[in-house]
Amino acid sequence: MDSPPLGYTSCEDCRGSGKNENGDPCAKCKGTRLVAVVEPEYPEDEKKLAARRRRFPRYVTDLPITVNRQEGDLEGYCNQIAEGGLGAFLAEEVPVGSVVLLQLAVPPDSTRLLAEAVVRYQIGFQHGLEFLSLNEAERAALRKFCKELPSVTGGG
Repeated sequence: MDSPPLGYTSCEDCRGSGKNENGDPCAKCKGTRLVAVVEPEYPEDEKKLAARRRRFPRYVTDLPITVNRQEGDLEGYCNQIAEGGLGAFLAEEVPVGSVVLLQLAVPPDSTRLLAEAVVRYQIGFQHGLEFLSLNEAERAALRKFCKELPSVTGGG
């Protein structure tokens, strides 16, 4: 079987066969052999606990971003940012473990950020990237920008 379409994975209940033990269509995937991949929803208290476990708080943003890689540049936008990395929607999937060069302008002074990053997770076109190289001026510009943004957890 080819790899599942973007946003779907093989059904675990029927092991991708589409049928249960009796030969009837699987109740979970309804015989399609596929189930949608969705981020689990957590009660607000669990979201706050997860945020406290992070090294840096995450903030909601919407910045254009360019990702330079050997295969060519990708355009996208950063939808979450933190001092240690960012979340981005990219035009193509970039495999976990890939090291890329990120380019973006950090408001309010349009500080140009040019940093190596590693892809820590990838779900479809959504990617989590951890900064590998930031100088102190870039880090300070990020801190200043993040202070003006809403927190991902809504807690400030």
